[in-house]
Amino acid sequence: RKACENIALDWPLGAPRKLSFHNTQITTKLSNLNLLDSFNWYQKFKYHWDISESGAFSLLENFVESSVNNYKKGRDYPSLKSNSKLSPYIRFGMISVNRIWHEINNLEHNENTIHFKSELGWREFSYYLLYHYPDLKNKNLNIKFDKFDWDNCPKKISAWKKGETGFPIVDAGMKELWKTGYMHNRIRMVVASFLVKNLSVDWRIGEAWFWDCLLDADYASNVASWQWVAGTGADAAPYFRIFNPILQGQKFDSNGAYTLKYVPVLKKIPIEFLQKPWDYNNGNDYFKPIINYKESRENALFKYSLINQPINFE
Repeated sequence: RKACENIALDWPLGAPRKLSFHNTQITTKLSNLNLLDSFNWYQKFKYHWDISESGAFSLLENFVESSVNNYKKGRDYPSLKSNSKLSPYIRFGMISVNRIWHEINNLEHNENTIHFKSELGWREFSYYLLYHYPDLKNKNLNIKFDKFDWDNCPKKISAWKKGETGFPIVDAGMKELWKTGYMHNRIRMVVASFLVKNLSVDWRIGEAWFWDCLLDADYASNVASWQWVAGTGADAAPYFRIFNPILQGQKFDSNGAYTLKYVPVLKKIPIEFLQKPWDYNNGNDYFKPIINYKESRENALFKYSLINQPINFE
């Protein structure tokens, strides 16, 4: 990532002076091809996104003028508008990483701009990995995880997808995903860690769900990021690093603004119980937790110890 600071990229070419195309007599309209489902599930996105090139440039302009100034610290807090939200536009070619990099590089070089460029570098690193390891989507980069004993419980997977795990910060993230086609980066790590390590579900199941639901589901980034969280990928977070959803919610959503936006049923619960509603009113105000966090953590570490044994060459 540090290398991104010294990279010299070509300037964006800008709009072409002339577009050449072949005129045909075909009169078929795009709407006649029946490419979209009969159920208009996608209509909700128009309330959250300006799906256009001009929308991408508007977001970039706002980010450059304001949000980037608090990026390094603010990016971890889901209720703050410190993230660029440009990823869906990059994914669909409405704006290039090259243009974004140059716009940021024109700003004062500080911890915020440097860190943001390093995130662009992480995206490119994901493509580097995919190029050299084309089976990255299906195979653990760290092959010792091939022997890991995943539970893959259908009921737990379903609860995770629906945002009904009983852990509010996890549920808020999954509901944000379903409602907007997006999820804050910090929360992505929390829900992914919860699925893989606390629910003992194969990372490929989570990756597939993100691929189906995220508007910014970039092929390389999605796979590399899931392998990173699971501890199976390159430069990965150690498997024994397990995000505690209670502490993560209390630290990065201390006022509950993000959690309550997507899980408003918890509004009557005192803030000190927001991330552990089972300790308030006998837990009658929310879903029962689908796992005991402490036990699930110990189980994850025990399973990891089984594949982390030294090889006996006798």
